[in-house]
Amino acid sequence: MAHLEAPKPISEAMPVFFNVDGVVGAQPAQNIREDVLLVQFAFKVMAGSPIATTNPELLAAARAVTVDGICGPVTINAIRANQESYRRENPGKVVDGRVSPTRGGYSYGGGAAWTIVRLNRSIQIRNIQIWPRIDNIMGCPSELKAMVKRQVVGRLNR
Repeated sequence: MAHLEAPKPISEAMPVFFNVDGVVGAQPAQNIREDVLLVQFAFKVMAGSPIATTNPELLAAARAVTVDGICGPVTINAIRANQESYRRENPGKVVDGRVSPTRGGYSYGGGAAWTIVRLNRSIQIRNIQIWPRIDNIMGCPSELKAMVKRQVVGRLNR
């Protein structure tokens, strides 16, 4: 199930992000429902608030995603489009159609940002005033709202 991550050292731009617990996307992936919803919702947020610098192929792939918790070819295509867009700016980076959990940080192997971190950043820059309260974004699935209340509100109330 998706969870809030606060890596060390902390990034002031994004001190926390939502991480997946299992791999989402192309097989062999666990495709845990809540993780898939998080990835799909990130694409829906991207598609609903386009930014001029967003790659047109990525935007088209994001618009095709349905937030249903089932990782099928359309979601995998959007993941690949996201990775391809990143690879254009960072040659040699991985395009595998999979969103993997981070391993305690924002990046891996020479500073490449994890796909899940880039998806979180995409949500954050479009909703900076409420980040990380993604439960307050229109269209947030009820299961993600519950996760945010468990993870974010629970931590704030400690």
